[in-house]
Amino acid sequence: MRKMLLVDTTKCTGCETCVDLCSGRKAGLFSEKASRVRILKNEAGAVFIPLICEQCREHPCVEACPVGAIQFNMNASIFCVDEKACTGCGACEEACPYHGIFISDGVAMMCDLCGGEPACIPVCYPRALQYVELTDEAIGADLKYKTEKLKRLRRDLDE
Repeated sequence: MRKMLLVDTTKCTGCETCVDLCSGRKAGLFSEKASRVRILKNEAGAVFIPLICEQCREHPCVEACPVGAIQFNMNASIFCVDEKACTGCGACEEACPYHGIFISDGVAMMCDLCGGEPACIPVCYPRALQYVELTDEAIGADLKYKTEKLKRLRRDLDE
């Protein structure tokens, strides 16, 4: 059965364990710049929003990429960045409504779900990040979480 990523912004504590694990696994160092997940923080308001590619249904990043560097990976059933084709123009980053793509060192970076076994999921103790079976219930929760995330992003980015 297919799986999907759920991001519940109300549960994130801003601990950044996911950020460190991702950068360590992908780049061999602990650096937000090397991570495919980042945390938007409003510490005064105790708001922490995980920013990660959510493999959304519309894929505006794919449409925005002028060189076709974001392609569907049939083996993992997700969209990924072809780093050799990417020019780092930032069009995908601008197009992403969830702020889940980052330009770092001239290349777009997005979560690739670690090829189907996201390493961040087991270390997310508050369960803000979950990798669940694709069911009607999960799709409903995903829509609810994404709606909440967009509201929170708009509010916190405007401050």
